[in-house]
Amino acid sequence: MPAATRWARILPVAIALAGCGEAIEPTVDPTPEKKDGSPSYEFEQDDLDAAEEASPEVKDYCAGAVSEAQRLGCESHVSPEDVP
Repeated sequence: MPAATRWARILPVAIALAGCGEAIEPTVDPTPEKKDGSPSYEFEQDDLDAAEEASPEVKDYCAGAVSEAQRLGCESHVSPEDVP
């Protein structure tokens, strides 16, 4: 097998394994705060209203959420045009 072909097969695997075991920084703030600095564990009323008014297609799309917070977040931010 030519060296170029061998590297073409090995390189993608090597790149994929290069990141294994590295710490991944969270992309979501696990401790959100209100404007006054106090901890927030609630959705904004606008988000609750948007989730309540979500279309049946969006509600069905978001039904597989693993938590109520994930479902409400999905229903409040996904539009019917986003549903595959």
